[in-house]
Amino acid sequence: MSKPKFSIIIPIFNAELTITKTIDILKKMDSSNFEVLLVNDGSTDDTEKVINNYIVGDTRFTLFSKKNEGPGLARNFGIEQATGDYLLFFDADDFPKQTILDDYLTIISDNSNLDLIISSFTFRTLNQEKIVDEKDYLVDDYVYSNNEEFLSDMYELMNKQLMYVVWNKCYRRDIIVDRAIRFKNYSSCEDRIFNLDYYKHCSKVVMNSKIEYIYEFENSLGITNKYNKNKFATFKEFYERSNAITNDENKDGMAALLLKGTTSVIFSILETEKINKSQKKIEINRILLDKSILDAKKIAKTDTIAKRITKIFFNIPKPLFLLVLNTGAFVETRMPGLMALLKRKY
Repeated sequence: MSKPKFSIIIPIFNAELTITKTIDILKKMDSSNFEVLLVNDGSTDDTEKVINNYIVGDTRFTLFSKKNEGPGLARNFGIEQATGDYLLFFDADDFPKQTILDDYLTIISDNSNLDLIISSFTFRTLNQEKIVDEKDYLVDDYVYSNNEEFLSDMYELMNKQLMYVVWNKCYRRDIIVDRAIRFKNYSSCEDRIFNLDYYKHCSKVVMNSKIEYIYEFENSLGITNKYNKNKFATFKEFYERSNAITNDENKDGMAALLLKGTTSVIFSILETEKINKSQKKIEINRILLDKSILDAKKIAKTDTIAKRITKIFFNIPKPLFLLVLNTGAFVETRMPGLMALLKRKY
């Protein structure tokens, strides 16, 4: 196989029931100018066997197996193996549109010295594999011609939920390799921080309005709902680094986004069974007394009703605040359809 234009990196853990759907889409692509690097991250089910049987005879696909270290380090492993000019990062339980590579090839051909493509995507909320909500996050067609212009719009693009994830983007491999940009070994926000490290080196960025990826979020299983003790620390780091690369240009807006993210962190604390009630109280108090939150709840932007309400919640007496969040946590886990509707308004 000659050197591919695109390298698609997919971290996989215990995905024997979902990975074939993603592979099917990729196998149907007529193009031969891509490679798929399937990184089995220490799966304990039949993922490895299923993949081996499914990709046999198709030289575009290569399966690697490593010990379990999380999706960030699995993606880093894929970066080291990749040979394509451009990198795409997909998940094992979602799928791209079949035309994605042809679309990206056209964009690259039409835009010399391109550093990044950011595309529209569809976000589906599932409950027991049934779709309870679907929302399109749409990009306006535009070309940023320099880094200053791109970073000046960072808050607005984050506010539209376009900048956090990796699977709606196409990256230049040489920038990632030459600048030693890698995913952190975090349990959350590793993709957000990877993106910030990459954004600092982007001059020409193409915003692609076409929907290129379908993300399916199983409400009860999604990583955004999972508890880990360092979750708030990663959100705080992302907030501080976002302000740093934008020179505090939209600090009030970033503060509003921090409060929103912190709400989800507290939800995960309230709903987890890994720690007891007393430990939950200690963790939540520590978050609410953190300097970044104390500052954010003073300066947070209130340009929408949702942000105004969130800021009010963070400034009401703590017992009432926790009562509201306990109710929200209950709705998120037991009534995903209603929560998805509320998030549409958020």
